[in-house]
Amino acid sequence: MTEVPHPPTRGFADCLNLLFEASATETAGKPGQFTEYTNAQVAEEINRRHGTGTITGEYIRRLRKGDIKSPSVQYASVLADFFQVPLDTFNAIGSETAEKVINEAQRFVDSRRRLMRNEQGEEPPTVSVLARAARRLSPAGQTRAAQYIQKLEQLEQMESNAQAPGTQPD
Repeated sequence: MTEVPHPPTRGFADCLNLLFEASATETAGKPGQFTEYTNAQVAEEINRRHGTGTITGEYIRRLRKGDIKSPSVQYASVLADFFQVPLDTFNAIGSETAEKVINEAQRFVDSRRRLMRNEQGEEPPTVSVLARAARRLSPAGQTRAAQYIQKLEQLEQMESNAQAPGTQPD
């Protein structure tokens, strides 16, 4: 009798970290970069929805690290609610629902990663588009584009310096 291979079992931490990554939002002003929720942000929203003291950012950190392997149904339930997935998503035994949700989240994360870098590990797509567009310019146009980029770098540096804590404008 041939044994059918089973998909690898994912732990609670694996599922939770994947949900954090899949729910990351694009960083303002930085196309192609994504920012995950912090543990504190998730705890704050859960506490707002379900009552103060429901969960802490530290407890979420310990879950994500794998220090707590099997949280109570209450904790799993509020996390499932936050990420808008069925509670069964965290089922370590590998239910059909869990597999579908996790596989879909993994596909989403993988496609986002491919957008951020192609298979050869080259520049993000926005940089590739800019490079292709610059190649079509005349030599004088390319020089002008390089000058614009240098000015943008200077502007970003000035903005960064202005936003740095403890800095005073000249």
